[in-house]
Amino acid sequence: MHNKINTRWLARGIIVLTASLLLTGCGAKSAGDYYREGMEYFNSGNYEKADKSLKKAIEENGERADYYISYAMNLIQQKKYDDAIAYFERSLLDKDNAIVRKNNKQAYRGEGIAYYRLHDYKTAIEKFDKALAIKEQKDIDQDILSYKGMAQAKSGQYKEAAATYTKIIEADKGSAEAYKTRGDIYCKMGEYKKSLSDYDKAIKLEPRNYDFYFEKYFLMLNMKDEEGAKEVLSKAAAINGTTEKDKFNVAKVTYYKGDYETALQMFGEAFGNGFTESYYYLGLIYEKKKDYENAAENYSKYLESEEGRDNANACYRAAECLIKRNNYEEALGLIEDGIKINDVDVNQDLKRSQIIVYEHLTRYEEAYKLVKEYIKEYPEDEAAKKEETFLSTRAADAVTIPKAGN
Repeated sequence: MHNKINTRWLARGIIVLTASLLLTGCGAKSAGDYYREGMEYFNSGNYEKADKSLKKAIEENGERADYYISYAMNLIQQKKYDDAIAYFERSLLDKDNAIVRKNNKQAYRGEGIAYYRLHDYKTAIEKFDKALAIKEQKDIDQDILSYKGMAQAKSGQYKEAAATYTKIIEADKGSAEAYKTRGDIYCKMGEYKKSLSDYDKAIKLEPRNYDFYFEKYFLMLNMKDEEGAKEVLSKAAAINGTTEKDKFNVAKVTYYKGDYETALQMFGEAFGNGFTESYYYLGLIYEKKKDYENAAENYSKYLESEEGRDNANACYRAAECLIKRNNYEEALGLIEDGIKINDVDVNQDLKRSQIIVYEHLTRYEEAYKLVKEYIKEYPEDEAAKKEETFLSTRAADAVTIPKAGN
């Protein structure tokens, strides 16, 4: 939902320069000129040129908080999150007037987005709360609440995330995406009736949105209602869209129906049309066919894309395929990348695989240390406790006793 910063929201939050910004000399550009130029580049997606112009605006006038905020937002688009946070911090002022409060709200929102992208969800939520506590610019509260809800869900705070999305829905009962997202959260909480209700509301609002049908399909499977799941897929197929995106979604329907050979061909066409998520589904199909080499290759291509780079599940699936091919070093790298993403829904699987890989690499002391940490975090995993006993003996055997005289 928020893979890309919404420049429309940014534009609404940044204070518009007034006509009092005049040229400082004959033919010379003023700070305002550089700022306007930078924002034009930003809004057109040319972040490299925007960087130069916005930086020049700050050099010409280092007293404008909105310049720092816009520059920091541009740094987020360039994935320079730590640098962005530093500039947001520089824009914050301890003064109490309307302009400062508006700028501070934008800065806290921006910091929250940067921390979210760094997978530091706890700090992101704190920043979003600071932004929401400022009463100015109520028109961006929905956007901030959406980010906050996603951060809560990513960190496993499902009850809190559901409450956040309820606020969004109360303010905008026509938001199909909000109903769908709250439905996802209820599903993770095991509250299937509430989840089903939200998916149905989303579908009613946007009956041609395939994603809503897919989420309802997964819910039906969780509810052990296979006939209901098949019916949902049939309704999705009946949309009969004609765009390239529709064709990509029909490929998904075909995959979920179990027609892997047809889906394989359809996804092959879809990635040729720019739908990089096709690589993920191709990976799933090859994995089902036990072609782990092609599966890992397609998962890796998906992870290289903008859309897939933060997909912890793709990291896990690719690593599992590499483990089956005894490629433990490369698998370990993917596992560690996945753990950095800090997705509570996948963390346990990744950490379990990490222990297995260290064991295969005969790095028993490290594996033993990891399994002890794992059991503290997931004490219900009985198999891990048995693994701890096994690794304790291996780790002890791996200790080298120095020879006398050394």
